[in-house]
Amino acid sequence: MASMWNAAAAALSDDPDRLNRFAERLRRAPAAIARFATSHFAEDAARQMRVVTLSYSSSVLVALNAIRKIRPLAVSCSESRSALEGRRLATDLAAAGMPVRLFSDSAIAHALDDADAVMVGADAIAPSWFLNKSGTRMLAAAAAQRGVPVYVIAARDKFVPQQVADGLVIRSGDATEIWATPPPGVDVRNPYFESTPLDLVTAVISDVGILGTGMIPDVCEH
Repeated sequence: MASMWNAAAAALSDDPDRLNRFAERLRRAPAAIARFATSHFAEDAARQMRVVTLSYSSSVLVALNAIRKIRPLAVSCSESRSALEGRRLATDLAAAGMPVRLFSDSAIAHALDDADAVMVGADAIAPSWFLNKSGTRMLAAAAAQRGVPVYVIAARDKFVPQQVADGLVIRSGDATEIWATPPPGVDVRNPYFESTPLDLVTAVISDVGILGTGMIPDVCEH
């Protein structure tokens, strides 16, 4: 959602070259994210790194594939109901040769017992929070409580100023994905996304570098 807004803003800009620069930055983003991720996690490269994640993020997948080239890597992920994107991620990681553990959404905190880091993607990053699949806030809070660092992996196109963030619509799925025939009086909810405070985040790994959360407001506004 943030990427679409930024692309539209570039296309409608008075600067005729802005859209070309935006497209070129998008093209280069995966390689830059991979470079910063490997640099950040290169220390103690002989030891296996254990990462916890959820849902499906192409940026997280880029980072994990890059890290596994410099050190052993094992990943735990939740299945991410109701659309089950976590199963897709587990399939891709296993196909790349990484050992993977798949948890139910409610049990994913168990993976934090031996975790080195949590890595999640973002559909949008605002000055004080980021938007991602439902369940992210619970995982980030559990990680923070246990002292496990939380990293958001996202390219620059996901950053938006506060006025845009305030207008983002958090999409929900069809209630029948949760319960096709609930009894009378049961109101079934199926929110796909939720916001998570940046207070729970250690850093954002982006195509413009490793960003501490104190740097995010400035990046969002420029």
